[in-house]
Amino acid sequence: MKFGHRRIALVWLIPTLLLGVDLGLRIGEFRGRRISAQNPTRASAAPNVAAAGNGASTVAAPTVDPELAKTYAAFAPVNTVFQRVAKVMSPSVVHIVARKKPAEGAAELEESGSGVVVATKYPGQYVLTNNHVVMDSVPSNIRIQLADGRVLVPEKVWADEKADIAVIRLAPNAPILKPAVMGNSDEVSVGTWVMALGSPFGLTHSVSHGIISARGRHEMGLFQDGVENQDFLQTDAAINPGNSGGPLANLKGEVIGINTAIASQGGGSEGVGFTIPINLARWIMDQLLTHGRVNRGAMGVDLDDLNLEKATDLGLELPRGALITAVHPDSPAMRAGLRDKDVILSFDTREVTDLNHLINLVSMTPIGRPVELVIWRDRAKVQVRVTVGERDRILSKTIDEKRGGQPGAGTGNVDAAALLDGPWGLKVRSLNPSLARRIGLPAATLGAFVVRVQETSPLAEELQTGDVITAINGKRFTAADGLMDALRQAIEEVPGDKPAETGRALEIEVIRSEPGQPIQVFVLKVDA
Repeated sequence: MKFGHRRIALVWLIPTLLLGVDLGLRIGEFRGRRISAQNPTRASAAPNVAAAGNGASTVAAPTVDPELAKTYAAFAPVNTVFQRVAKVMSPSVVHIVARKKPAEGAAELEESGSGVVVATKYPGQYVLTNNHVVMDSVPSNIRIQLADGRVLVPEKVWADEKADIAVIRLAPNAPILKPAVMGNSDEVSVGTWVMALGSPFGLTHSVSHGIISARGRHEMGLFQDGVENQDFLQTDAAINPGNSGGPLANLKGEVIGINTAIASQGGGSEGVGFTIPINLARWIMDQLLTHGRVNRGAMGVDLDDLNLEKATDLGLELPRGALITAVHPDSPAMRAGLRDKDVILSFDTREVTDLNHLINLVSMTPIGRPVELVIWRDRAKVQVRVTVGERDRILSKTIDEKRGGQPGAGTGNVDAAALLDGPWGLKVRSLNPSLARRIGLPAATLGAFVVRVQETSPLAEELQTGDVITAINGKRFTAADGLMDALRQAIEEVPGDKPAETGRALEIEVIRSEPGQPIQVFVLKVDA
């Protein structure tokens, strides 16, 4: 029974062993397939190992997309133009570092900027840059670094604050440099490709590119710095601190402007840069080298911007041109018959876009030259001929007339309502941008313009006609009525109606501008 039991077990053992062998073979085959899927064979792994080692590979190298290659081939000439402009311009661009006289007790300052070598009709070699780069610095404290690293010291510097242009003459022993080619900024259109060259943040001989974004721009903040000739080209080429004075070039390698300022909230490029048109910069340079100063033309008018509302009231479809708000006595404008509320549409056959454009056109016109104007008067166009006079003479005559004690003299045809009589024998009017520019102050200056001071006034010895009062006892104001309110308040604070009776000092902040003299800013103290 037991034997019989064993026989039955042996009979079943043989099929079981055969089944196990078959199952083992199948499992082995399955595992082999899985391993093969995860681990490439030696033959397939060889190219990868070789590619990471000695470079022998059977895999084809990646290639540029054919359509992209074709597109790049069409664009390549443009790329070459940018490269060529950078190469051609580089020898003419310089890096400037100027050590400046510090204020009393302050540390010495350094200004870093750029410049461009230019050709002139005068002997010597010259660099064109911004006035603010080199102002308050003597030639011996200015260093000019060339593209090849050499450093030069200038021999002489001329500057004009009103256009923010300076001209530097190099020493006679300076190496011969390559002057840049000058373009014609009047022909530059919005959308033109340009390149800015200079030393942003001291990174010498850097290049950026963009387009001309707009023309005829002005920046109010620069008026406060004394820059009156403003008809900027606007560009989105990156301009940063250190680019000032460097060239803006077109793709022919011609200088079309001198980079001067940016509109920025953070201090760096935000895509709005301002460039002095090269035609204006070149004219300023020629004036400085010929006369040692800039002789600007003038007609003897006060001007204002023409907005859409004013244009509509005058019957004009578009706000184009410059509006005359006052005509100075015995001026070229008065002799030509110009009137208040005339709108100057064109000057010497050139269409006037706005106030700043006209100022530049008149400034650069030779003194004594007759010019045809087209003006808008009584809803019709009228032609007028005016002979351009010398700005400084017209200004000097205006100030002399004012100081002769004539109410309103030299301020144009001032409406009597615009003049205010105040305490202590003062007659004043609000200072507007046009009047500020005419008396030699930045257009953004605010305050009360002194028209007359009575001889009996306790202020007569210190204050004079033509002064601008900006604050009383530290309280600032922006117009004539603000001055009157401040004076009356000062009187009410203490007894009496004269400074001598108040028992305290009256502090009057004054700005004074006289022809040929620096602008003075001082505090007048009238002691009790």
